[in-house]
Amino acid sequence: MSIREKLLNSRLIKDFMNPETLGQFIRYFIVGLVGFILEYTLFIVLRDNWGINELLVNILVYTVIFWFNFLLNKFFSFRSRNNFKRQLFYYGILFVFNLAVGNVLLFSGIRYLLVLGFGEGSWPVLYLPKILIMFFIVSWNFILYKKVIYK
Repeated sequence: MSIREKLLNSRLIKDFMNPETLGQFIRYFIVGLVGFILEYTLFIVLRDNWGINELLVNILVYTVIFWFNFLLNKFFSFRSRNNFKRQLFYYGILFVFNLAVGNVLLFSGIRYLLVLGFGEGSWPVLYLPKILIMFFIVSWNFILYKKVIYK
């Protein structure tokens, strides 16, 4: 059996390709896109207009988006109507992990590397770290939402 056939026959691919999961992913993507636009816009507006430190702005905006994403993913993306406290608890744990690992460690690390490559104040340093972090977080969150939080 070829690698392609093994991949297509894998449980992970079959699970992802069923209509329910595809629908969840499309709704999750829509919520994520709207959340991304809202989060990134708030990040830029607060950073550029209020003069607050980037890291503090990043944490503040991420906290606002917490409730936006939790509620829309619960009721719209995954159509979950039960276990509110349990889901909020696990979502909160994932939020803290994403905040610490994604928005603090990765943000600082990516920003540092971009400063080395492009210099402080350059376009990539100002705009790419947030976009890259959001990509990573969105990727691992879908799997955890489907398999753990909103199951």
